[in-house]
Amino acid sequence: MSHPERESMEVDVLFVGAGPATLASAYHLMKEVERHNEQAEANGQPQLEPPTVLVIEKAAGLGDHQLSGACMNPRAIRELIPDFEAQGFPTEVVCDDAQFMAFLPGGLAVKSPVVPPNFQKNGYHVISLSDVVKWLGEKCEAVGVEIYPGFAGDEILTEGDRVIGVRTGDMGIGADGKPKANYQPGMDIIAKVTVLGEGVRGSVTKQLISRFGLEGPNPATYETGIKEIWRVKPENHKPGRVIHGSEFPRFFSESHGVWLYDMGDNLVSYGFVTNLASENPNYDPHLNSQKFKTHPFMRKLLEGGELIRYGAKALPTGGLYSQPKLYCNGAMLVGDSANFCNAYRLAGVHMAIKSGMMAAETIVDGMLADDYSAKTLGAYTERYKASWAYEEHLEARNFTGSMEISPLFFMGINMPAMMLTGGRGVKDPLPTHASHKAMKKLWDLPPEQREKEEFVFDNVLTFSKEHLVGYSGTAHEADQIPHLHVADTDLCATTCAREYGNPCENFCPAAVYEMVPDTANPGQKKLFIHHENCVHCKTCDIADPYQIITWTTPQGGEGPDYTKM
Repeated sequence: MSHPERESMEVDVLFVGAGPATLASAYHLMKEVERHNEQAEANGQPQLEPPTVLVIEKAAGLGDHQLSGACMNPRAIRELIPDFEAQGFPTEVVCDDAQFMAFLPGGLAVKSPVVPPNFQKNGYHVISLSDVVKWLGEKCEAVGVEIYPGFAGDEILTEGDRVIGVRTGDMGIGADGKPKANYQPGMDIIAKVTVLGEGVRGSVTKQLISRFGLEGPNPATYETGIKEIWRVKPENHKPGRVIHGSEFPRFFSESHGVWLYDMGDNLVSYGFVTNLASENPNYDPHLNSQKFKTHPFMRKLLEGGELIRYGAKALPTGGLYSQPKLYCNGAMLVGDSANFCNAYRLAGVHMAIKSGMMAAETIVDGMLADDYSAKTLGAYTERYKASWAYEEHLEARNFTGSMEISPLFFMGINMPAMMLTGGRGVKDPLPTHASHKAMKKLWDLPPEQREKEEFVFDNVLTFSKEHLVGYSGTAHEADQIPHLHVADTDLCATTCAREYGNPCENFCPAAVYEMVPDTANPGQKKLFIHHENCVHCKTCDIADPYQIITWTTPQGGEGPDYTKM
């Protein structure tokens, strides 16, 4: 296809992704300019011209792609909007009963008499992140921010060593790679400063980090969270209850975590988090989450209930030492794109909001100096290191490194040491490894682990991936090039099948990847990609042992609908 003519537009500030980090940043930027101008007018000084600010979002509507555990520390939103509650912030309920539970052999569930410090959530707000993003979007538009849903950032635009904006994705290209009747080329959006807040493993963010060498000291690490919303019987619903927990002793061999948050309207948010640094190619985050629901505690909670929604999302867990450099000439990273999630506390929303606020304050510095080079944008890192967000990450800095050595080491030795030493522990820094590098070849596993586990879904409490995708609201046009790019499908059919048994069929929580009979080669299989099932969790991009799967943005507006998630 020849290069199409593309429209372009210029703005002062471009935000890529409409999540809590970018929307908080856009709102805070406009309010900071407003405050500066009020002070300047009072002092007889020149005022700043209000910037043109644009937020682009790949989802069809704000909040559609927002999935989170959503028990939010209110510290950051209170800084952003002090009277947020009076302004109608969509809190489901405020936690007043934080618990930690150990799920033991024999179907036992034991409530810990002492809640670990990292799970003390009393006073936190249980929220639907989808609803919060919608609310923040309204606040942004009220102060003059433009928001374009349905526009997916596809390519970073650079000029020399400087970011100058982003190109949005083409729309209307068929599966054969040719333009269809509704073809529309993407647009070049040129900006003085571009802020990337695409969430975990963002496509444009990956390009930026690679292009400018922004990698952190440790490689990024990840977990996949499976989330379901259930409407339970009224007698099983306890507003204000927040439970975190894990299965023991299984935790020590396969670290994972569980959350349960009671929301409004008899809804309960259930989540199961699986570490993607698994040695076993047969590990399956979806299966883990379904099996856990067969525990007697979960059966009792969900008995007579109704499944409402399903989703999945990868979580960045590397913490401080895996955070990339936060800026370069003309660009900054915020939220999960900058690995701001605190896995130790299983909390990321407040960190995302705070990162966006610090980025906004730095953009004001750029406006005052008329300079958006790294020299000026570096103040973002200075603000971060002086903030409570940095202190929070500092105390958790060796969490993932401890878990990689051994969950038992973390629980028994290094966690107490970290508490006593402000996060240092017995050694600082502890190294981490890219999640996909943990996977072992089948012949290196004990014989009993080499086969996929058989499990029968009852379609009442437990469900197959194919069934659950229907509860994610995901929608992709079938006639298009799959947005999941596999560099070498022959490798899937040969080397990967032999060495790992095609783990993509296991780790994907949406049944996107399937090895099907190859009619051209009897007795062999080939990879088929059900791209229409994709829930945008990014697990495949992370966990593929050969790193030949690249997740890219589909046509703007496509993907899951995580309303009320």
